[in-house]
Amino acid sequence: MLLTDADLLRLEPNLFSEIRWVSQQLIKASGTVSGTTLTISSFDVNFDGAQLAPGMVVLINEIPHEVVAKLSATTAQISRVRAAASDTVLVPAPITGATVILHTFRPQIVIVTDRVFRSLGLDPAQPATDSQGNPSPIVTNPEALARYAALATLASIFSSASEIQSPDGPLARRAKRYEQLVSLERSSLVAEIDADGDFLPDATRRASIVPLIRT
Repeated sequence: MLLTDADLLRLEPNLFSEIRWVSQQLIKASGTVSGTTLTISSFDVNFDGAQLAPGMVVLINEIPHEVVAKLSATTAQISRVRAAASDTVLVPAPITGATVILHTFRPQIVIVTDRVFRSLGLDPAQPATDSQGNPSPIVTNPEALARYAALATLASIFSSASEIQSPDGPLARRAKRYEQLVSLERSSLVAEIDADGDFLPDATRRASIVPLIRT
């Protein structure tokens, strides 16, 4: 995937509070925070069962925090929201007996990531080599695609959530705004492609221009 739940949170700070689908809620538990460690108890599913991973978002008494690392089936290192995943961990406030919710938008992220790669003429599920043993083309600057994918994911999320509101409701307006931002981002999107397996770019592709392949 090109991005994580935390990347969406950085763009939409209230996303996980405003939109929550039951089918995508992975954990409900009680929890305690000490230092940067979250410990859960009285849970319906533990961190192993929920496949907790860095970049996911956990709500502690409705306040979103980033998951930095899974430490065990019931403990995780967390941080307050950072400007970037590479920034220093921000120690959250200590708390006991908190309500802990783990919710994800990974299904939407996966769909959009697939769409982004296909718009560049790439198959995200392609093997490392083709049937003749030649390296498959890969993107060498995935970070350049991440913002585009994040905006497109948010457009998809708000569009789906707006279906229960009027066409001119606040969620629909935000969906439209993200669709506009996606269009602007797409116009300048350039992917660098490595076609020979040396991990250096050999060509560039634009999302609006898909190369024809002779078969």
